[in-house]
Amino acid sequence: MSPNGHDFRIAKALEWIAANPGERAEGAFLASMVHLSESRFTHLFRQQTGLPLSRYLLWLRLFDGVAAVARGDNMTRAAHRAGFADLAHMSRSFRSTFGVVPSELHKMTIAFKQKT
Repeated sequence: MSPNGHDFRIAKALEWIAANPGERAEGAFLASMVHLSESRFTHLFRQQTGLPLSRYLLWLRLFDGVAAVARGDNMTRAAHRAGFADLAHMSRSFRSTFGVVPSELHKMTIAFKQKT
């Protein structure tokens, strides 16, 4: 076990993902990096994180998009920086994950900034 409670192989994969934010993390690549079969890796990843690898990576991309908007990027640039093909793709993914479109989040951020 790693200090954060994850199996050391999953911790290594999570560290690689965090250290390589622009890279496409594929299950087969990560599994080979930690010397597991892809099926064992994906099972262990889900067990340890509570999310399938694809959902975990989508969450990271969505948060990258939100962070880009918070830094002042427009929505389209934020979508591209987060690795989405276009704003519509990010919006669909955001809505299916969080129940609102990112422009609603952007409006909330503006309203919050005005109140402080």
